Amino acid sequence: MMLDRTSQALLANTAAMVGVLGVLSTTLAARARKNKAFTCTLSTSVAKTKNKAKCEIYSLAMALLWIGSVVVVIATQAFERWGPWGYMAYCSSCAALYLLVPYTPGLAELLHIGDSSTAWHERYITKANLWIAIFSFIGNYWYTHYFYRVLKAKYTFDAHMLNDVPICLYLMTHAYFMFYHVLSNFAIRFVHTRYEKNTARFVFTCVLVAVMAYMTAVGEAVTIAAFPYYSFEDRHSAIVIGSAFYGIYFLASFPMFYSIDEPDHDRASAPVTYWSLERTAVSSFAAGMIVLCLLDFSRLAFTHVELFSAL
Repeated sequence: MMLDRTSQALLANTAAMVGVLGVLSTTLAARARKNKAFTCTLSTSVAKTKNKAKCEIYSLAMALLWIGSVVVVIATQAFERWGPWGYMAYCSSCAALYLLVPYTPGLAELLHIGDSSTAWHERYITKANLWIAIFSFIGNYWYTHYFYRVLKAKYTFDAHMLNDVPICLYLMTHAYFMFYHVLSNFAIRFVHTRYEKNTARFVFTCVLVAVMAYMTAVGEAVTIAAFPYYSFEDRHSAIVIGSAFYGIYFLASFPMFYSIDEPDHDRASAPVTYWSLERTAVSSFAAGMIVLCLLDFSRLAFTHVELFSAL
C-alpha cells in the first residue's frame, strides 16, 4: 500500500527521532547506569510517594474511560446532533473525572483516590489539576491563535467562545493534558531512577522529552483529523509542521510537571519536598511563558506570518 506524502513525512520524522533516542540509550545513557543488574519493571516508573502514585494510576484509569468515549463519539458521529451545550456537557464530563470525582465523598474512597488524612490542598491530584488547568487555559487562550495564523486552522462547529476559542475545548484539554503529562512522568522517572545524574543522562532526558513531545503532537493531530469541524488550509503542513509546532508545548511542560512532589532519586535519604499550591501555580505560569516565547521564536525563525494584523 502506497503512503501519501504526509504519512511518509511523519514516519520519517518519527523514525529519525526514535533512532537518535535508541543510539543514546545504548551509548550515552548506558554508561551512567546506577545498577548493572537493573531490570525493567513497572515499579521502577511508579512514583515513590504513595499519594502521587495513586493519583497517577487513577489518572491513567480515567483516561481509558474518556478515550473510549471519544472513540464511540467519533465512530457514531454523535457530535452531529450536538449544539453548543451538547459540546459543553460532553467535555465537562471528561474534565470532571479529574476535577470533581477525586473530591466526591464515597466515590473517591471507592476508587482509592480519596485520602481523608490529607487536606484537599495538600493532595497531589489537587496540585496536578491546578498545574494543568493553568497551562491548558494559557494554551487555549493564547497558543491557539498561532495555529489560526501560522497554519490557517479554524474551528467550524457551533460553540460558546472565549477569545475565539470554543470554551468546551478548555475543558477537554484538561483531560488530554492530564493523560499526556502523567504518561510522561512514568518515562522521565524511569530514566532518573535507572541512570546516574550526569551529562549523559541530561542529554538522554532532553531527547526523550523531545521525542515524547513530537509523538504526542502527531498522535493528537492524526486522531483529530477524524473530527470534520477542525480544518486546515494545508493538511500536510498542519500535520507535519503543525505537530512540531504543537510539540513545543511539551518541551517545557513535561519536565516541569514531573517535578511536582517528586523526590530526589539521586539521594535516597533526601526528604520529599511537597509543593504548595502557590509554588505549583508559579511553575505552571512559568511553563506557559517559556512555551509562548518558544512558539514566537519559531514563528519568527521559520515563517513570515504576522501574529497581529496591522491596525
